[in-house]
Amino acid sequence: MNNMNRVGSFLVNSFGDRYLYEVNGSAFDKIGSEAAYNNHFREDLFAENSLYIIVGSDSGLLPQYLVKQGLPEGSYYIFIEVPAVLARLKEIIPEQGFHQKIIVTTAEEWLQRAEEIEYKNFVYLGNLKYSLSFAATDGRYSEYLELSTRIQEELEKVRWHSNAELGAEIFNLRQLENLSENRVSAAHLEGIFAGKVAVILGGGPSLDEVIPWVIEHRSRLVVIAVSRIARRLLEVDLSPDIIISVDPNQISFDVSKEMLMLGEKTIFINQFHVVSTLLGQWCGRSIFLGARVPWESSLNENTLSAPGPTVTNSAIDICIKMGFEKILLAGVDLCHSRDGYTHAQGSNERQSGSQLGKGQLWVETNGGWIAETTPDFHFAATQIGSQATLAKQQNCQIINLSENSTKIDDVDYLSPVDVHLQTLPYSAYHIILAAIPDDTVEKRITYYQEVLTELIRSQNAFREIKKLSNEALKANAAFFGRRGKDKGNRKYRIKMDRIEKKLKNNFSDFSLLIKRVGIRDFLKMTQGDQGRTWDEDDAERLGRIYYEAYRDTAERLFTMVDRAAERLRNRLEEEQDYPNFKKLIEQWKQDGQPGRAIVWKNAHPQYSIPEEFSQQIIELEQEFARILTNQETAHLQRARDWSKLGQVRGKMQVMYKQRQIETLRHLVNSLGQREGFEALSLVCLGSGYLAELDNNVDVALSEYQKIIDIPEEERDISILEEALKRLFRLSLQKNDYENALVIAECLAGISVAYLPYYADLLWLLGEKKTSLDLYADYLELVPDDQAVMIKLGRHYLEIDLEDGARLMFETVLQQDSSNSSAISLLDELNKREDLKKTRS
Repeated sequence: MNNMNRVGSFLVNSFGDRYLYEVNGSAFDKIGSEAAYNNHFREDLFAENSLYIIVGSDSGLLPQYLVKQGLPEGSYYIFIEVPAVLARLKEIIPEQGFHQKIIVTTAEEWLQRAEEIEYKNFVYLGNLKYSLSFAATDGRYSEYLELSTRIQEELEKVRWHSNAELGAEIFNLRQLENLSENRVSAAHLEGIFAGKVAVILGGGPSLDEVIPWVIEHRSRLVVIAVSRIARRLLEVDLSPDIIISVDPNQISFDVSKEMLMLGEKTIFINQFHVVSTLLGQWCGRSIFLGARVPWESSLNENTLSAPGPTVTNSAIDICIKMGFEKILLAGVDLCHSRDGYTHAQGSNERQSGSQLGKGQLWVETNGGWIAETTPDFHFAATQIGSQATLAKQQNCQIINLSENSTKIDDVDYLSPVDVHLQTLPYSAYHIILAAIPDDTVEKRITYYQEVLTELIRSQNAFREIKKLSNEALKANAAFFGRRGKDKGNRKYRIKMDRIEKKLKNNFSDFSLLIKRVGIRDFLKMTQGDQGRTWDEDDAERLGRIYYEAYRDTAERLFTMVDRAAERLRNRLEEEQDYPNFKKLIEQWKQDGQPGRAIVWKNAHPQYSIPEEFSQQIIELEQEFARILTNQETAHLQRARDWSKLGQVRGKMQVMYKQRQIETLRHLVNSLGQREGFEALSLVCLGSGYLAELDNNVDVALSEYQKIIDIPEEERDISILEEALKRLFRLSLQKNDYENALVIAECLAGISVAYLPYYADLLWLLGEKKTSLDLYADYLELVPDDQAVMIKLGRHYLEIDLEDGARLMFETVLQQDSSNSSAISLLDELNKREDLKKTRS
């Protein structure tokens, strides 16, 4: 009677949905699963040529829904299930599976199954998609929380390694957009800070602890900050020596734009692919990491890379190459603070509240306690560990200054007061300026002209590749008889071979770029149903797809280069004594860079703006100011979504089961700082768990009762249900059967799944007729619950209703002829009847 967390039997709601109550609860009781999925997923699960990794299957309802809607062409679905749930699903999964393109498996086997369908092709296409079932989102069955966290981390690694192998188009796009600003390579910085100490300021919660120490010892440190903390640096009036940014996505501008308000003595170190709205509107000196252009070129000579995946990884790498003897980490926590925060003050994440629903990975901190983390943080920590090992081999020590940060191999922990520092002979700004070329009008003009010459060379190459691709397309069509009657003529095959040889030999570097950028189009050759026999039409199609991919990608790259060339011409125009402001303003608006007007004014203080353009320049500056002060960004909304409490209840259950008393206590304390009845309910639930773990039953009962006392319209039904289940168990523990009976009746009112527990208790209390009626009611609704049938059969035997007992045992055997309990009980019943006949 106490086993309320077993997976249980399948129930059927009024919409005909067959589901496991412990997995899905009442999720589909109001509108049914089909309507719920239509509202929630809409078209999100129906993209063509995609691989969907989905945690949980909603008791099999989600794959059934997909089959009913019709699967998109070229797409596959891998549902990853909890083993106990998968065991029950085998009762309803057809022998041939839900569909040949739907796989239901476990966390241990999903990657192997993914390899069977060549999952890397979907990664390269950008079509590996991750989603959660309703059950995994809700976390009612708490194993889904740990499962989803594990799969997220594994997917993080899969994506990063695949992108590292191949790259992504957005990186090449930003590289070309940033060509005009990527003038000075970080190669000039190698070894310039030998024997010095740097501090890297990250965005983690411990940053707030360390900032006062950094300010106090400013003259002894080279301060390097990640761009996302610029808002916080402005709040405390701390200008870093270097600010660094790597992300090519526009959302990076949302979180980093305050860096554009920093002082002129801060140097911007950027990855070549940084979002261009940051780099193009930066007024100070900038230094780039990586290559200037995405093909073999003299422009890429004497450059220096500092790979990610994160901005902190790049910052550490460039610090090692600059020769620092010690690299201090502050705000590089890579785990949650004890009160549930992931980022420091001044961040959107901090503003939105603690992210108590995220996490479920646990790491040891430098202070020796356990802290929560997320898959992306955990992966970044392993990368930093690898960097620290390499740094140590180069006599560079990496030190984390916070006991609240994740403990990482080869990263030492020291309290700031124990760090020995020496005063720098010169400011870091002047050391860097002395190492890099001067930024003069003449040098900028020379650079722009040199790059324009290279871009013209690339455009000629792309133009020729496009021409060759069109010729190959014609030859391919003719060879397969699509152009007249000359089908199969070897001259067309010879021509295609010559074209392919020319593409490889004459344009090898550009061909590699085309295949990398056009990977989505080239991979169309691999799409289609696996296992079928290929014919002549397929061979023609493959050749057509191949050369269309060549042609279309060459055209796309030509356009990207053309825009970069036009931007460079406008940069040249910026250097003129009397520039064409009409052209400049058009370019700045097209690039979404109104702040470029301020960059121009700072670089050319000796020139005045013609009166006819002065109002437009003022408007650009006003627009730039609005952008910088606007806090209602897409990233802030995303941070608010992350701070919702949806999965907190499930996390609490995991902590309770694993007796994680301290982490549970911190979670409850953090919830106590949140407003609203949902947070209040969770505080009471967590406090009840803590009281139970402390063997204080009366306090636990009191806390759970508070949840019931919350106004009905404000109750969260899932939290209420969990509180009632705890009250039921504790009441039984105290032999308070009267209260337990009331609670069991309440639970039965929430779901038919609880009717057997209500019936069990009534039987124990002697209300046997009512108990038998409830068992019968339940079995009418859940006719395949063999455990309840066997239990009811036993009860019938107790009161000598042998026909009823026989009916129950035989029904079980009709469903499962190997059920040993039913066989044994039926055998016992037959002997009992034989004994009666003998005596009579």
